[in-house]
Formats: sequence, structure tokens, C-alpha cells
Amino acid sequence: MANDMVAGAVEKVLDAVANGIFVEDEPLPAEAELARFLRVSRPTMREAVRNLSMGGVLNVVHGRGTFLLPRFRWRELRYLMYVAAHEGRVLEVELDVLGVQEMLEVGAVRLAAAHRADSHLAEMSRCVEEYEVAARTDDVQAVVGLDNAFHDAVLSAAGNQFVPAAVHPYRDALLGARFRAAEAQGVRTRVAEQHRAIQEAVAVGDGARAAELMREHMAQTRADILAARDRQGGELSDGL
Repeated sequence: MANDMVAGAVEKVLDAVANGIFVEDEPLPAEAELARFLRVSRPTMREAVRNLSMGGVLNVVHGRGTFLLPRFRWRELRYLMYVAAHEGRVLEVELDVLGVQEMLEVGAVRLAAAHRADSHLAEMSRCVEEYEVAARTDDVQAVVGLDNAFHDAVLSAAGNQFVPAAVHPYRDALLGARFRAAEAQGVRTRVAEQHRAIQEAVAVGDGARAAELMREHMAQTRADILAARDRQGGELSDGL
């Protein structure tokens, strides 16, 4: 069966959630009716339901039906982001995602200060130096890539193989917001300064200082994302 047909069926279920057609703790239509609603075959419908069940969105109860689960039980960030986008709640979700990323990265940088090796410090320094060059030349693509690389060096220095895997999905969900924020020269200047200060705290093994600097950095990132949203909204209004 074509993957794009399954993906389309998954999106139609999520659209129905966003539009209030499917509601929590109530059964979805029976198989035949659900397949007609999604305009796919029963095997495609079953595969879509299986994917959503694995993502924590649906719960198949034999003998009772298929139920939409509360969102706090959803395990796939992409499904939460998709529904939020269609409900007009993108900014709310972006800020929630950033809050989770902050908790993870503040803890990670504290570990990094205790476990960093020379190679980690060298990578952080490289990222800071190249970021400054990219920032001055308005290379937003390079800026975002080097921002990611700096944080990856911190995560690697933490010495726990599960930390990067925990952070990356949240970072990826904010990619568009971070590109918008990085378009501002002032944002890029602050990020370069903050990264350098974090690197210096990690280098001397000051975990408390590194954690506080990372917390301030993430708080500033939140403010920058909000400011970028405001600018975008103003530009849209000016064009009407």
C-alpha cells in the first residue's frame, strides 16, 4: 500500500480532530464507515489507525471500538504540531515546546561542565567563531546550522547518549520559528555572545554558572520568537 495514501489518511483523521469531528473518549466510526470517511480502502485505513495508535493518538479496544485519546497521552510531537497548526495555536505550542527544550538543555549543560573533553570545547569554540562570521554576513541558513551545532556539542559533552535523542525532536519542531528569529541582526549578536559565555563556563567546569547562562539564553530565545511573530504579524497587516 502506498505510504502517501496512509499519510493522507492520518492527516484526515487529525483534521477531523482539529475540526471537532472526532472528540476525546468517544469512539470513531466503525471500520467501513471510517474508510468511507477517509476515502481510502480498509487496509489503508487500518494502517493509518495503527500509526496513530503507535503515536498515542488512538486506542483500539477490541469489542468496543477505536477511541481518540486525550492529548497529554499523545507520544508523537508531529501529530500535536499538526493539529495545533490547524487549530491556529502554533505559537502556544512553540512556546510549550521551547519550555521542554529549556528543561532538557539546562540540565544537559550542567552535565557538560562536569564531563566535557577538549574536543567538545574545541567544537563549541569553532561554532561560536563561525557563527559570528555568518551573523555578520547575514547568512541565516549558516547561522541556524551553527546554532544547532553548538547545542549539539553541549549535548554531546553531557556524556549521556539519550540526551540528544530527547532534545532533537523539540528543536526540530521549532526550526521555522528559529529561522524567523535569526533574521534579526540583534538576535544573532546576542546569540553569539550567549554561546561564548556558555562555552567559557563549561570550559572552567562551572556547572551552576553554565546552567544559569543557558536558562537566560533559552528565555531570550522565547522573547526573540515572540518578537519575530509580532514582526511577521505587522508585515501581514501592512500588506492587507
